[in-house]
Amino acid sequence: MIVWDSFYLWDNSGTTFTDLEFAASDIPGAAVSLMGQTTDKLYMGLDRKFYAVFFESDTVGDYGTLLDWEYWNGSAWKNLSISRNYSINAASGVIQYRVPNDWATGTLATAESAATGLKSEDGASGTGKYWVRVSTSTVTTVATMKRSFPFPTYGYTTPSRIAEFLQLRQDFSSTTSPSITEVERLIERVESRIDRYSTNSWKPNFRQDEYYEFSRYAIVLKRSPVVKMIEMAIWDGSSYNVMLEGRSQDYFVDDKTGIVPLTRLLSIPFTYTRSAIYTWGFGEFKRAVRMNYVWGRDFDEDVASGQVEDITTKLVSADLISNYDYTTMVPQGTDRFSLDQKVAGWRETADERLEELRSVRLWVP
Repeated sequence: MIVWDSFYLWDNSGTTFTDLEFAASDIPGAAVSLMGQTTDKLYMGLDRKFYAVFFESDTVGDYGTLLDWEYWNGSAWKNLSISRNYSINAASGVIQYRVPNDWATGTLATAESAATGLKSEDGASGTGKYWVRVSTSTVTTVATMKRSFPFPTYGYTTPSRIAEFLQLRQDFSSTTSPSITEVERLIERVESRIDRYSTNSWKPNFRQDEYYEFSRYAIVLKRSPVVKMIEMAIWDGSSYNVMLEGRSQDYFVDDKTGIVPLTRLLSIPFTYTRSAIYTWGFGEFKRAVRMNYVWGRDFDEDVASGQVEDITTKLVSADLISNYDYTTMVPQGTDRFSLDQKVAGWRETADERLEELRSVRLWVP
């Protein structure tokens, strides 16, 4: 699973940054405390843009009704437009936002009153990253974090890998044609195509409010493998009742298959003041199960990740050559193969390998 390049807690009382990168990774260990006072902040950085953040807590925090989520635009911190907010006031959840057009890379050298505790790559002479900052105006209960990870806008290849494959003399940047932003958007489109065609994904994805018919034995999720079940709730006749996860609780999750066996016998209540059909799958009990979860294969560990990277790189490169007038940037090849023949070969190879990745599962939008 993609992990943070940098993750810090700014401890204002100690005027120092605490490096939580290792603690945020998906590695078993002790949970770490987050903001302990209103002047503390979280800083999360990645080498590419990311559209959501996942948190899993050990101790659920209480930071009031709203946390401040901001991004760095190159000169100032600006508010993010939050679209989904489970916040860190819950045991686990996803915070999703609109990716800003003016999001810029930078370091944390001048973000606070001191730079103590920063890795050299995040200091004054470091390399720029995309940053999100979290702060709060209320601290009632301090949250302790078990893990956190980003949802990157792309993850199967990089602009640098594309430039290398095309044998360009320089990497893509804001001043090249095409610009790095154009290449990144093309990578996003190609990755989306790969995910839909293969019915798989090699980066984290969030499924919110999926509804299923009730089964007394098990429910099969539309997507797998499961990274984290955030919530399973069942309609009880008046509201959705959140179930408890665990073999000794209400249900457990087979992460690899996406099968959710129920460990309790659940019956429909009969205490109603109005006429109703008291049968699972009918009337108000149609699609009575609601699921929220994160799913996706681990790109770093999956045996097909090298194949996925190769497919993405070839398709993006082919689209760059075919859809834009960038042919002057690319070597024309040997006497035996023209650039058009190269592009055709890339597409043919990528399509063949993409077919091998296709799952037998139905893709349900």
